[in-house]
Amino acid sequence: MYRLKTVVAVAAIVAAASPAMAQKSKDTVRLAINDPFTNVSSYCIPAVEVGNFSRRVYSTLIGFDEHTQKYVPLLAKSWKRIDNTTLELELKDDIKFHNGNKFDADDIISTFAFLQDPKVKIRYKSRYGWLKNVEKLGPYKVRLHAKQPTATDLSQLAYRIQIQDAESYNTLEKPCDYGFKTPYGTGPFKVV
Repeated sequence: MYRLKTVVAVAAIVAAASPAMAQKSKDTVRLAINDPFTNVSSYCIPAVEVGNFSRRVYSTLIGFDEHTQKYVPLLAKSWKRIDNTTLELELKDDIKFHNGNKFDADDIISTFAFLQDPKVKIRYKSRYGWLKNVEKLGPYKVRLHAKQPTATDLSQLAYRIQIQDAESYNTLEKPCDYGFKTPYGTGPFKVV
């Protein structure tokens, strides 16, 4: 009896750990979720399941390769530290949001303005208070100026700051309608 329970338990674990399968005929991935949500912006709904989806819909400026333990380019093709409070990022110029809008420096400025706007009420807002301002150096180049030396600035860019489409965001009446009415990101999953 003990053996049968062990075999059943192992089979259940293996089945649960298998990857989501796409329905090739419809080019669709179907996923089960526990808690339904109406918005794929983890800024506005900071729930675990929303975070899992938003990381696939939206992209960050840089990523972190956990195998090599190095930061890697995503939306930014390169970056350099100018001084202990300034990062300069060269952005990729061939990225488009799911709605066809081109990604550029204005999207970085708009995303940080959203995160720092005192009228925008989001949970964990203090996570984004380290930045003083974003300076646009060109259509695909920005400088991020921190308020003080910040040891976690690259981690923040890799894990927490998902870039929104400025053109779409600027058409909305309510800031948290981004991710609900206009869920446009640059990640591999497109919300339809």
